[in-house]
Parts: sequence; structure tokens; C-alpha cells
Amino acid sequence: MSILLSVKNLGVHFGSALDPVRAVDDVSFEVNRGETVVLVGESGSGKSVSALSVARLLPPTARIVSGSVELEGRELLDLPEREMRDIRGAEIGLVFQEPQASLNPVMTVGAQIGETLKRHKGLAGDALKNRIVELIDGVGIPDPQRRAREYPHQLSGGMKQRIMTAIALAGDPSLLIADEPTTALDVTIQAQVLDLIKAQQARREMGILFITHDLAVAYQIADRIVVMKDGGIVEAGERDGFYANPQADYSKQLFDALPSWEKRLDEGYSTAEPDTATILNVDDLKIHFPIKKGVFRRTVGHVKAVDGVALSLKEASTLAIVGESGSGKTTMGKGILQLLPLTQGRVQYGDIELTALSRSQMRPHRSDLQIVFQDPFSSMNPRMMVGEIIEEGMVAQNILADSKERDARVRELLHQVGLEANHAYRYPHEFSGGQRQRICIARALAVEPKVIVCDEPTSALDVSVQAQILRLLRELQDRLGVSYVFVTHNIGVVAYIAHTVAVMYEGKVVEHGGVEQVLKDPQDPYTKKLLAAVPKIGASRAA
Repeated sequence: MSILLSVKNLGVHFGSALDPVRAVDDVSFEVNRGETVVLVGESGSGKSVSALSVARLLPPTARIVSGSVELEGRELLDLPEREMRDIRGAEIGLVFQEPQASLNPVMTVGAQIGETLKRHKGLAGDALKNRIVELIDGVGIPDPQRRAREYPHQLSGGMKQRIMTAIALAGDPSLLIADEPTTALDVTIQAQVLDLIKAQQARREMGILFITHDLAVAYQIADRIVVMKDGGIVEAGERDGFYANPQADYSKQLFDALPSWEKRLDEGYSTAEPDTATILNVDDLKIHFPIKKGVFRRTVGHVKAVDGVALSLKEASTLAIVGESGSGKTTMGKGILQLLPLTQGRVQYGDIELTALSRSQMRPHRSDLQIVFQDPFSSMNPRMMVGEIIEEGMVAQNILADSKERDARVRELLHQVGLEANHAYRYPHEFSGGQRQRICIARALAVEPKVIVCDEPTSALDVSVQAQILRLLRELQDRLGVSYVFVTHNIGVVAYIAHTVAVMYEGKVVEHGGVEQVLKDPQDPYTKKLLAAVPKIGASRAA
């Protein structure tokens, strides 16, 4: 194989030249044609900055201070911006970590895919429309013709990520840079996207620079692994050798942090649902969204996002909700907390009927019922400092006596979720995706809730921080009796933290039971399909 991308002695600094933050420090690696190199490591280790340096998409506060980046022998760092615009999208395709922040909210997703096709492929008319539909269908989104006319806010988190993948592949690039492209995806769509990327790679002998915190996903797609920590490379090697015998202490720590059934048993965390009172009861929950057409926008049908769900949650227990992207998991979680209008159904919190309360009557109960949203960037006010974001709920609910006590509580929460006290004085854009998610978890914990709906709270986190967060959630449950509705596509997380599991498909719960029964002896065909798609270390998709 010939060398496609060569990165040598790359150095990237943030901040002033007098006191720089060395985000990337003397990093070197190569990507051959038809090869996949995977960068793994903790959030903030320099993975994304290294990849963005290749495409010359660093923020204004960053400076490339040393090194070389060559694509097919051309030095990219010396090219004018005009020539780089011709390379991005055509020779280099990019899938960014946060689709909500990357997609244009005022353009349909079809039009955004079309931009690349028009700019780099010269397509127009029916050829353009047909290729847009092909790409949307190719990343596993049903009814692609209708979806092409929709806007990003009308799609689930997983669907947005698939649209980003379609945009990146539209120009048939020779190098694909994929920054956590499967983070927001359930396991079945994750498998489809990985297969799609590998198929595109085989067809064009495309090189892939793949960034992930999921070691199982890395195993599925990697030819070589590069492990990064604190801006530098601590280990690099062929995939099989790395997984069989990691050498660096940090690499071993990553493997030790993976959530699993075995780890749960080793730590003595009971799989049985606790014998406690029911704190939340959901009965015949329906959330339907109208489909409007024509000049007068008449309702011609409904999207049944949640269709007759019945669930219960006990005190100090964890109910995991799993299912495909678009199955209704997130919508149901928001409906339970009365953040979306219900079409039908009842939600009982203790002896309080939440669906009978007005907005003002609901407000006093907000401190008891919290949510951690899937997309940390869009769920925080970019104009507020992190300390203000965490403190906001305490102020609204009159928690703690004064600002001094609340400041101390903010520092304590930041420490609990693995951040530093001085991070309270920074803004959300100054943090990595994983760090933003930790801030959102701290915000939810600030008001000491009884129930937290966790919507993919660890999907943006590397495995070591994920382990910290999962341990924190369990400790809070043991100490405070907090209950969780845990929406996730990570079956390892389900095995590690859940007491009961509900499997959703097309708005309905198709299987519900104890975690051991559902994961080890699934009854519904969809559950069996879901578990079969889970990526496993030692079982390559190419095998």
C-alpha cells in the first residue's frame, strides 16, 4: 500500500505564545491507501485537534507551530485557503463529532448533501436529486425522499450523524476523517454505518482516519491503532497485536475501564431490581406528531413517535431504554418529564399525577425530575460560563442559602464529574465534547433530583471518563436513592448499570424485563437482532 497521508512532528498550541497550551505535541503517523488508522484516547487528548489540523479547520485560537501534513505528497500546511476549499469535501471528507452543531438549521438535509455534490461533482437537476436520495438511503435512513426535505431539528441524534456521514461520502474522497461518527448511533445502525464506510473504502481504496473512544468499534474497523494522551502518542501498532498485548500503562487502563457484565459482577453490583416503592409509573403513553401537507397545512396523518408505552421505575433503580435511533426513546423520556405535550396517557410520580399539572404547577417538581440531554453543546447557553450554567437550576429552585454556598456546590460537582474548579469560569466552547457532557451531568445533579432521565449521557465520553461517570451515578444511587431512566445504545453500559431493560421499536416497547433475562435470553426477534449487532473485541465485522 502507498502512503496517502503523512503527518510528521505535528505541534499545535492554543493560547498565547508566552504561555501556550500544547494540545498536540510532536505527533507523527501515516495513513496508507485502503487503510484505517484509529486514534483512541481520552477526551482532550488531542485526537480531534490532530484530525482538524490535517483539514486546516482549527479554530482561530489554535496555531500549528511545527510539523508537516502531506496528502499524496502535497504539503497541505503551505496551501492557500482557496486551494484547501477545493480539497475539503472532494479529496478529504469529514464527519464531525456533533452533528447538531455542524448541520445548518435553516437548510434541508437534502440541500446540505447537495452542496457537496454541486460543488465537487457538478451534479444538477434529476441527477442531483437521485444521488441525494441514494446517499440518504445508503446510510440507513428510511423513506429517504421525505427525509431529504426535512430540516435537522426534525431528525433524531442518530439520524443527524448519518446525514453527516452521507455529506462526507458525497464527494467520493480519497481520505475520510471520521470524528466519533458512530457516537450517537444505536448498535444496528452503527454496524450499518461501519459496513458502509468499509464498502466505500474498498471501492475507492480510501484511507480513513477514524477517531473513537469505543475500543470495540475501533476493533471492528481498524488496521492500526494510535493511542493518544495529553497531546502525544503513547502507543501505536497493528490492531491484533495491540488488542492481544497492549504495552502502555494507559492502554491497559482503557481496557480495564470498559463496562461489562463481568465487571459488574466483579464489583459486586447486584443485577436484581431493588425491593423498593415505585417512584414513577407510565401508563399508555402516546406522543404523536401531525404530518401537515398542502398550502393550508392540513393534517393528513401522524408520526407515532411513542405509541402506547407502559413502564414503571422503582426507587434507587435503573431502567435502561434501548432501541434504534428514531424508535422513540428520547421522545418518551421528554414526555415523561412533561417537556413535550402528550397525545394520551398518564405519568405518575409518587402520588402526583404529572399529566394533570399545569406548567406553573409542574415547576416545583422540576428539581425532583431532571434530564441529561444527548447533545451537550446545544443544551447549554454558549453565553454563560460553566459555573453559571450549573448554578442556574439551584437559583431557580431556591436551593442553598446564598451564592457563596452555591459556588462551593458548583466546585464540588465539577470535581465529582472529573473536572477542575477553575473550569467554572470558562465557556462551553472551550471544552471538548466529553467535557461538555460532564458539565451537563453536573448541572442535573446540582438540584439533587430523585429521578434523572439520562439521554445517552456517556455516548460522548471516552471509556475511562465513562467509567468515572457510571461509578458516580451508582454511588449517587446508593447514597441518595436516585432513580435513572437510562437511554443508551451501548449494551455494555446496560449490562453494567441497569436493573431492568425496555427495548423500543417504532414507538412501542417490544420487550421488557430484568437485565439478565433480556440480555442473556431475549425473546423478541428485534431484541435478538439488536444484541447480535453489538460490536465485540475479538470479532471483526470483516471476519
